Amino acid sequence: MQDDLCFAETAAEAWAPVAGWRARIRGAARAARIRIEAMRQRPAAAPFVRCLYAHAVFADTVPTFRAFLRAAKQEGEFVDTPTLRAIIADGRPSDGRFFHLSFDDGFASVYEDGGPVMEDERVPYTMFVATDLIDADPKTLNSYFAHMPAYRARVRTLDWPQAKAAAGGIGEIGCHTRTHARLSNISGEPARLADEIAGAKAIIEGHVGRPCDSFAWPYGTATDIDHRGRAAIAAAGFTSNFSAVRGAVRPGTTDVMDIPRHQVEFHWPLRELMVWARGFREA
Repeated sequence: MQDDLCFAETAAEAWAPVAGWRARIRGAARAARIRIEAMRQRPAAAPFVRCLYAHAVFADTVPTFRAFLRAAKQEGEFVDTPTLRAIIADGRPSDGRFFHLSFDDGFASVYEDGGPVMEDERVPYTMFVATDLIDADPKTLNSYFAHMPAYRARVRTLDWPQAKAAAGGIGEIGCHTRTHARLSNISGEPARLADEIAGAKAIIEGHVGRPCDSFAWPYGTATDIDHRGRAAIAAAGFTSNFSAVRGAVRPGTTDVMDIPRHQVEFHWPLRELMVWARGFREA
């Protein structure tokens, strides 16, 4: 369905450059803070549970991606979502150090370029897919990327055989709605809300042949979801729900239906990735 479109196949082609002098100043200030934090930080000795998420792993970022996984494995163990839920629900202070890794939107590069690396390194992962973007026609993809200023070009999405293959290996296919809808914008439309959540869950399970019980709401901030969206996610049968809000996961305290995550992207320098993996700004 996507053959008539041109797609970015590298991180350099995919991500939009920083535009405007204000944005460049903010970027330079952020980079300086990261450099200072990288010099200050040491590998974690205390127990932690930390969820990380990204969007893509392009061929040109595979070396950094593999180096990151190996460096992170020196500091903690990567766990799948059922194990993460069990750690959170246990309620006792954990004596381990744990990472959970996920990817939003369902881009093919995660499976094609990142998948073999994660299989080699035995790192479980979750892909949160927006079902209408899988095997999508050109009009649908054009509409989606028109509202995503972070990208300078379209990025290929999974097809359903790839999604099924990922779920049959070390991966998990989670739900990210049907159309990447902002749930807070449609919370007053019960039928549409149910279609975006329960409808997407049914589509995933029909194609993948496995239960889908993990959800991540699109855009991921606290204002992008409200009580009706949360209720619809629980009613659909999901047993975990992930945000894009940075924060600490605390067993016995963190709500499994509101799990914080730290964003990382693998075209970033390795030292910056490790700063976030060590919990920068987590407090």
